[in-house]
Amino acid sequence: MKKVILLSTITVLLISCSSSEETKSLAPDFGYHVDRIVNVLEKQIVIGTFTAIVPDGGEVSYSTSNSDMSISSEGELSFILEPDYERQNEYLTEITASNDSGSDTINVKVKVLDSLCEYDTAAVFDDCTYE
Repeated sequence: MKKVILLSTITVLLISCSSSEETKSLAPDFGYHVDRIVNVLEKQIVIGTFTAIVPDGGEVSYSTSNSDMSISSEGELSFILEPDYERQNEYLTEITASNDSGSDTINVKVKVLDSLCEYDTAAVFDDCTYE
């Protein structure tokens, strides 16, 4: 009789422990991990969109390490102020995608292209070129 009660107790404990586990979302993944290099025009605010994939479709939040930039909940990276080539022509940042299950980070280098037509004169230019 003691063996039956002990065996029943162990079975009940095993079933109750295994059925109470919750399924967690998977961690976000940017995929191929090479540094991203982006060229933007002088005065261009939007840099680009960087999205991580969560295989089970879970939520992702984004952050950037550079205080001159911001990133939206959709992964769109932007300058806070218009970039000026003469002030600074290269920026580095780490973008992190995270959720409750973990995080993934990529490095992004942003190069600002110089405008050959500055608007600090009375002349008006229809076509600007950048180098």
